[in-house]
This record gives sequence, C-alpha cells and structure tokens, in this order.
Amino acid sequence: MSEQTASPVPATSPDAEEQRAYVLEDDPDIASLEADILRDLGFSVVICSRIVELGDLMALALPHLLVVDVMLPDGDGGDITELLRNAWPGIPVVFVSAASRERLAELAPTGPVLAKPFDVAAFGEAVAEAVAAPRRLRPAS
Repeated sequence: MSEQTASPVPATSPDAEEQRAYVLEDDPDIASLEADILRDLGFSVVICSRIVELGDLMALALPHLLVVDVMLPDGDGGDITELLRNAWPGIPVVFVSAASRERLAELAPTGPVLAKPFDVAAFGEAVAEAVAAPRRLRPAS
C-alpha cells in the first residue's frame, strides 16, 4: 500500500460517519489523481497497487466505494471485484481502465466505467452515480 489514511476497523459494513474509498491502481500518478479527487469529495482514501493488498484491506474494513483499474500486474481488477461483490454485495465500484472496449462493456452492468485517460468531472460524476445507487448494481458477470 503506497498510502493509507483510513483507520483499520473490523470487517463490518461501512459506518455512516467515515466515507472510505479504496483505490486499486498500479499507476502511481493516476492513483494519486483519483485519491485527490476522492478526498475533495469527502472520502478518506487508501491506495493499493496490487490485488492482494486490496484483499488485506477488505479483511480490515469495508469501503463505501471501490475504484478499480482492470489491467493490473497481478490479475484482472474486474475479476477480483466480482469475487468481492459476491462476498459483500452492494459495495459501489467505479472502473477506470485502458482495457479493451469489449472488456469495459462487460463491466458496465457492475458500475460506472471510465476509459483512460478520463475527464476529472466525469470521474466525479461516476463516483456520485456509484455511491447513490449501490443497491441497483449487481455482481460482474
């Protein structure tokens, strides 16, 4: 984990007081930009660059939001999101990736999808959409 600003708590549902976001992104510049935007939106942010780090975080505390890159050195962010959402349904997710259009289209039913490079305003809108409607999102297929 390259940056941690959230306090570890037991793996329970996210509480109403702290808005926690986990960013899974292997490019440090993009991760930093996403984290800055999320902080401006009121989230505390933890950045991880590997899937195993995200799994460790999920064991400590559940987030209010996941921001996930799809193409990672240690696997597919969409696949890990499916596993996480099966274990903890309803966690909002935003995908930000340079993956193929076909792969991004596969992920669209799970949550908002932004192709890299992305517009800062579009990222904020995607976050708002994901957080506002987590119950209508369904596990990735």
